[in-house]
Amino acid sequence: MGKYFKYAIGEILLVVIGILIALQINNWNEERIQANKEVVFLANINKEFRENKKQLDSVVNSHKLVFDNCSKIITYFPIKEKPSQQELESLAPLLFHSFGGTTFNPSQSSIRALSSSSSFNIIKDEKLRDLLISWNDLIIDYQEEEIDARTYIRTQYDPYMSKHFSWKFNFSDPRNDLKALQTLEFEYMIKNNRELLNQILNENGELQKLSKTIDMIIHLSNPKS
Repeated sequence: MGKYFKYAIGEILLVVIGILIALQINNWNEERIQANKEVVFLANINKEFRENKKQLDSVVNSHKLVFDNCSKIITYFPIKEKPSQQELESLAPLLFHSFGGTTFNPSQSSIRALSSSSSFNIIKDEKLRDLLISWNDLIIDYQEEEIDARTYIRTQYDPYMSKHFSWKFNFSDPRNDLKALQTLEFEYMIKNNRELLNQILNENGELQKLSKTIDMIIHLSNPKS
């Protein structure tokens, strides 16, 4: 009975060891699969956010152009009753390029893929994972300022300009209302437009947070980093 009992214990131990080895192998395989998935996700994230950075740089340059043009227009204030032809010719391109409304619409397919499959835990880097999870909220916060600027252009700025001036501000057209250039309303329109752009470009605003976040995501998702 003693020999049989020892034999049975040995068989049980072998079975347990076999199960443990099988579980370990299964864990190794699962870890390898997850690691491979992470590599794919990181590559997609890195590529996508490099493109997003290019788009953001282009959008910011557009905002800066509008801001600069509004600033130059303001230097003409107050515009005298009968501006010279030279002044009108200088104002025309500035006014034409004072229309903003450009918005940043980044690609988010990689983050949506992580979200839809509940796969954020695949990303091992905790800082990168947190940045990706909070990305959507950051975009919403930033876009609020751009939406305000775009809404102003569409609902107030453009209707006012189209009411008083010709397309591309061709001041040689006698139908232009040159008296509108002298009004406080015109000055307010330009100054308010510039202020809305200033809020977007604010060094301590959402744009800076967005730019830094994109740079950090690119850095942390880079396989070589």
